[in-house]
Amino acid sequence: MLTPEQYLGAMAERIQRSGGRLNTVQIGPATAVVGLFTESVMLSTMNYCVVAAAVPEVSAAALYDFTGRATQHARANMVGSMGWTAASVVIAGLVGGRVYPDAAQAASAKSGNQFGGETRMVAVDLSAGQMYAFVGGKLWGAAVQGSVNAKLTYCFPQPAEVYQQVQWQQAQQQYPAQQPPMVPPAPQVPPPPYAGGPAGPRPPVYPPPGHAPQQGPYGY
Repeated sequence: MLTPEQYLGAMAERIQRSGGRLNTVQIGPATAVVGLFTESVMLSTMNYCVVAAAVPEVSAAALYDFTGRATQHARANMVGSMGWTAASVVIAGLVGGRVYPDAAQAASAKSGNQFGGETRMVAVDLSAGQMYAFVGGKLWGAAVQGSVNAKLTYCFPQPAEVYQQVQWQQAQQQYPAQQPPMVPPAPQVPPPPYAGGPAGPRPPVYPPPGHAPQQGPYGY
């Protein structure tokens, strides 16, 4: 089964690959992976804060508490004046070996409207291979919602996708690609006489002076 550390490692790699500023921050009792993004969408500065931490089991109470603490951290690190020139989007998720039904329901529920921002909750169940989150449309700007959904689904991939990536990386480490040995080029050797043309009569061989020509068994 996929471990929480492997999943968070894949998240950290994706945050860096997409241009986010990666940090490790203490959010409540958990050590969280934090990715900060700043993008311009519809003449506004979008501040994305992607926060994830590993716990043994994910309950609704733990998810709400973690999301609240993550939101406080995001608001303290945003760029611009919230609600006027900037928006703050917090995507907070807990990764565990089990997700309780109340946590799955809370994460999948449509997020409420906020002044100048939005908060999405994510619950990742590694045992069941499920990622629970609201990925849909709202009245708060189609362009903004599309950007939020894209950020969420990229930074929180499906567990099966991460598992395949981990398997491939382990296979690469165990069986690295064998490089063929360097073979020096063969020396250039001139072709033998008459190698390139049709077989013809051999040139006559004359005996040295003072010696009678040798005859074959048939007289020639």
